Amino acid sequence: MYYIFIENEEINGCGQARCLNEDVTNIEVSEEVFNSFIEDNDRYIWNGSEIVENPNYEEVKRQKEEERINNLTMTAQDLLEVIANSGATWAEIDSFLNSNPEFKLRLTTCQNVFCGVVKAFLPLKIGDTTLTAEMVEQAFRIKNGEEVAWHGCEAD
Repeated sequence: MYYIFIENEEINGCGQARCLNEDVTNIEVSEEVFNSFIEDNDRYIWNGSEIVENPNYEEVKRQKEEERINNLTMTAQDLLEVIANSGATWAEIDSFLNSNPEFKLRLTTCQNVFCGVVKAFLPLKIGDTTLTAEMVEQAFRIKNGEEVAWHGCEAD
């Protein structure tokens, strides 16, 4: 037997035994649905009467991936090296930081910089170099060991 648990009108988990908590409704599902739910619990929702495929599944996945990427971090020094490896000179970087005090403050007061914070300042034009969201996301994924290095940026 395979169950998905409903509590407060939302899916709250799954199991191969009934949940005995009186606040939980046990919905029996097929092994296929159960295994699919375990693989990705955003795939299904409770519509008030049954477990159904989430019609917004692709959007939910996209939003969660965007949130995950926005929460990737690197040190401020790593970010400066990414900018330099993208083509900006250290003098251009210094000039950019001096003319953008909020960005400079975030780099100098935080141990780690979040990808989402950097993206909030995009596009970053530093000398002849323009950093785009795609470039920044890729650099953060590289620094976090998710991708192979590009443009001289190397993962630790």
